[in-house]
Amino acid sequence: MRLSLLHLLVSTVFLMALSAYHIQGQALDQGLVPRGHLRLQAQPIYTTWDSRFNQASDGSERIEKLGDDLSSHNGANLFPDLEILQSSLRELMEAPNYEPSLGPTTGRVQQEMTSIKFAAEVGVSEWLTVGVLIPWNQTRTVIDLIHTPDTLNADLGLNPTIQDPSAVQSFLSSINSASSDAQARATEICAGGANASCVSALELAARASAFESAISSAYSATAFFPLAGSNTGGQLTQILAELNTALSTANLSSILPLVLAQTTLSSGDFAMMAVTPESGIGAVSPVQSRRGLWGPGDVEVSAKLRLADNMTYPEVLDDPGIAYRVTGRVGVRLPTGTPESPDVLLDIGTGDGQLDLEAGLAAELRVNGRFGIATSGSLVSQRPTTLVRRVARRSQAMPASRTRAEVRWDPGRLVGIEISPYLRISSVLSIHGEYRYFQKFRDKVEIIASDTSLNPFILESESGIKLHEVGGGLRYDTVEPWIRGDAPKPMEVHLRFLHAIEGSGSHAPKWTRVEAGIRLFRRLWGQTK
Repeated sequence: MRLSLLHLLVSTVFLMALSAYHIQGQALDQGLVPRGHLRLQAQPIYTTWDSRFNQASDGSERIEKLGDDLSSHNGANLFPDLEILQSSLRELMEAPNYEPSLGPTTGRVQQEMTSIKFAAEVGVSEWLTVGVLIPWNQTRTVIDLIHTPDTLNADLGLNPTIQDPSAVQSFLSSINSASSDAQARATEICAGGANASCVSALELAARASAFESAISSAYSATAFFPLAGSNTGGQLTQILAELNTALSTANLSSILPLVLAQTTLSSGDFAMMAVTPESGIGAVSPVQSRRGLWGPGDVEVSAKLRLADNMTYPEVLDDPGIAYRVTGRVGVRLPTGTPESPDVLLDIGTGDGQLDLEAGLAAELRVNGRFGIATSGSLVSQRPTTLVRRVARRSQAMPASRTRAEVRWDPGRLVGIEISPYLRISSVLSIHGEYRYFQKFRDKVEIIASDTSLNPFILESESGIKLHEVGGGLRYDTVEPWIRGDAPKPMEVHLRFLHAIEGSGSHAPKWTRVEAGIRLFRRLWGQTK
C-alpha cells in the first residue's frame, strides 16, 4: 500500500513538472543499468535568466541585467558608427563638444531554454552501461524595448537617405558640382600667380570641399541625421546658407537646400533599425521577442563503468553499515546542435555545434542505509571548429556588420563538480540538496581573414566563466527494491531545482533551472527479476 501511494504521489509531482531544462552530470544519476535491461529516459528541463554575473572596472563582481545592453540615456549610443556622425557634425559646426542625441532607451531581456533530453541506455554487463542521449531544445528570447523620443533635447531623426534617397542624392550632387566649380575657378584665377583673388578663391574651394566631405560622411555614417526644427538642424541650414552666399558672390552655382530628417523614431522604428541597411548592423530580424523552433541539441554517446561497489547487490542493500559505489564515465558530444546565429541579435543556439570529449568520476557513500552523499566530477575537452562570429563585446547588443568574420574557435576546457547530500525517507523516496561548481576556461580565437583589423582578444577575454549553483530535489527510485524483489518494476523519477548564486566572468548567467525526469526499464535478455 505504501509503495502504491508513493507511486501515485511521485508520478503526480512529475506530471506537474513537465516544464524543465538541461542540467549536466547529476551525481545521483550515475547508477548503471542492470545487465540485459534497457533504460529509457525523458527529462524535461526549463532554464530562465534575465541577469548575469560580471566584473566591474575595479575588479569587483557585480550583477547586471541583460536589458542593460539595450538601455541608454541616449539610444543613439547603442548603434555602431555614431562617432563618425558626431565627428562629421562637430567639424561642420566647429563645435568640439557636440554630442548627437536621440532620446532615452530602456530594454528588458529574458532568455529561456526548454529542453527534453531523451536517452536510451543498455546494461551490457554488470560493470558496463552504454547509452545515447538526444536533447530536443527550444529557445526563447523575450525583449521589451521602449524608446522615448526626446522632443525637447533630441536632435536626431530617421536619416532622409532612408525615406527620401533621391532628394539626398540630388543635394549631394549639387554640392559636388559647386565644389568642382569652386576648385576650377580657383585653378583659373591662380594661374596668373598668387594674389588676393587667388587666396580668396582657394579658401572658397577648400570651404566647399570640406563641407562636401563632412556632410557626405554624416549622411552615410548611421541611420540617423539631424532633425528639422532642432538646434543642430538650424545650425547646419545656416552654415549652408552662408556657403551659398559666398558661392553666389563668386558667380558660382548654389547648393540645393539641405535635406534634414523629418521623422523622430518610435519604439517600433528603433527596433527595426537593426535590419535597416543604413544602420550598419546587418541583422536579419528586428530587436524583438522571438521563439525558436524545436531542434536537436548536441547528441551525447557515453559509456559508464562500475569501478567499485558494495551498494548494488541484494545481500548488502539492507546493511546498516557503510555502503559505497564508484563509477567512471567517458563520452563524446557530437556537433549536432545549432550554434547561435551571428545575424540574429541576442540569439541562443540549441548547441555548440562542435565535438566534445568528456571523462568523469562519480562516487556515492551511504551510512546506515539512510544518510548518504553523492559526488561527481567531470572534465570536458572541447574540440576546435570554424564558424562565423561577430568580433565584438557581448555587451554590445547591436555590433556593426563589419565585425562579422569567419573564425577558428578553440573553446576552453570545461570542469564541473557536484556534491549532493541526501536523506532516504523510505527505501524508495529520498530528498537531497545540491551544490554545483562549473568553470569554463578561456577560448582561443583566430580570425581566418588575413586582411581584417578585428582583434580576436575581444572574444577571448570574455569567454571564461565560473558559476556556483545550489538547489535540491525529490527522488523516487524503485531499482534497489526491485533488485531485492520488493517492487514489481524498476523506475526512477526525480524533480530538481537549481539556482545560480555566484559567478564570475563577463557573461555567467544568473539562471534558475527546474528539471523533472522519469526513467523506465525494459528487459532485453536474461532472467526476469
